Parts: sequence; structure tokens; C-alpha cells
Amino acid sequence: MGETSVEPMAGRDRLLAGLSFAFLLDEMANGMGGLEPLDALLVLAINQANIAPLTRDHEARARYGDLDAPAPDEARRPVSINAVAASLGLPFETVRRRIRRLAAGQVCALSPEGVVVPASFLASPVYLQSVMLGHERLRRFYLELRDAGLVEALPPAAFETDGVPVRAAARLLADYVLRASEGLMREAGNVISVLTLVALLAAALAEEGRTRGLSVRAVALRLQLSAETVRRHVAELVEEGLCARTSAGLLLTEAVLARPGVRALIAENAANVQRLLAGLAERGVIRAWEAAEA
Repeated sequence: MGETSVEPMAGRDRLLAGLSFAFLLDEMANGMGGLEPLDALLVLAINQANIAPLTRDHEARARYGDLDAPAPDEARRPVSINAVAASLGLPFETVRRRIRRLAAGQVCALSPEGVVVPASFLASPVYLQSVMLGHERLRRFYLELRDAGLVEALPPAAFETDGVPVRAAARLLADYVLRASEGLMREAGNVISVLTLVALLAAALAEEGRTRGLSVRAVALRLQLSAETVRRHVAELVEEGLCARTSAGLLLTEAVLARPGVRALIAENAANVQRLLAGLAERGVIRAWEAAEA
């Protein structure tokens, strides 16, 4: 019996997936405020939960959109450690231990009501530097999509802005990263496996027709994780059929990319990218980028 043929991804879908997973890998691997990627993802999840009520308030969105205007601590809604752990598919004890360490470094503040990322950290030089690096990568991602003809119709800006509302863009970017992580966890099971899977997806989709394997060491260095941690999670991905060990290294084969779950993930990612771009347009970010280019 012959092998089952694998229907290749459409060229546009593959190009969009390749650009977006490379972008997602950069944003996840580069961390935040000098934090390693896993801690950075925790802080993202905590901060987005803290400001969730503000994101539904038009005036608050305008008030706290600039880089020098983080929402004050009293406006932030604490979130429980259990809720953070559940949202990221991580063991409670792992999250509790890491949050206590982050609190000791004044990245988070713990209280009986829950945990908050304080404005003091969100206004710190190390955090602001990472926001600007992430923002520049976000701008380049938009330009890559635009130049490739992958940007769909966008809504008009609903806010008047002086310059680029960088902090507002950072919140929209955080939403995208967390939504992407949620879909990836459905396939990979936990955050560390997600980080590993994103690195493999970015490599598999980087250049159509070229298979590029990755070593465990290369993935570990990129993600700032120990080789043993990555090796353990790679073993889980291999067991789940999400990657293969070959003489060229770790690979996501065309058969893996054709799995219904992976195809659904790629389709969801395309929708999430469009949602990100629509949010950036509505907030006036893309208008400001285009004006700066003119």
C-alpha cells in the first residue's frame, strides 16, 4: 500500500504562518525586562489580567496608551496565582515559586487579593527598553505582511494620537502572544512545550521547500532554557507525533504540518494576526507608523 499523500499548505497560508511564527518566536524568546521567556510569559499573563477592566474603557485606553503612562496600581485588578497557572497550563507550585521570586525582584507585588505587576516595574528603564525592542519587531512584522500583500482591510483609527501609542501597542501585542499560546497549548500541552514548538514551527515554515533541522542545544539557547528541560519536552512532542528526530536534527515534517490540529492552529493564528492588526489600526498605531514613513 502506498503512502498517504499530504496536501501542501497554500502558498499564502504558508507565507503568513512562516512570518508570524518567526515573529512570535522573537517576541517570546526576547523576553521582557531582562526576564527569561517563561517568567516574561507569566508577567504578560498577570499584567493583562490586571488591566482587563481598563481595556474595555475607551477613556482609560486613551489615558494609558503612551509609553510614559502605565496604569496606576490602584487601577489594577489583582489576579490569583491559581488563575495564572490555569491560564498557562502550568503546575500551581511552579507558578507560585516563580511569582514569589519575581516579587522578591519587585517585578510583581503579592497581597491577600492576588498578584499585580506594579507601575514601578512597568516604568522601569529595563522594561521600557524591552518594550521598545518588541515594538520595533512588531513594526517590522507589519511591514513584512504589508509588503507581502498579506494585510486585509483594516478599520479606521478611533483615537487621536500624538506620535505612536507604544504602550497601547504593547498591550495588543501581549493579547496576541497569549492567544497564540492558548492555541499552541491545546496541541503541545504546556508553556515550555509551546516555546519549543514555536521554535520548530518557525524553522519548518521559514523557507518553503527547505527542510531545516534544529538541535536541542540550539533550541535551548534560543529560549534561554536548560538543554535538559528542552530535551524532556522534545521527547513529549515526539511521543505526541508533533516533531521527529532525524539525522538533520529536530523537524516538523509536512505530515505534521498537515495534521488537523496543526492546520487548525495555523488557521487560528492567521485570524489572530488579523485581529492584532485590526487592533493596531483602531488604536492609531498603524496610522502613526505610516505617517512616520511618509
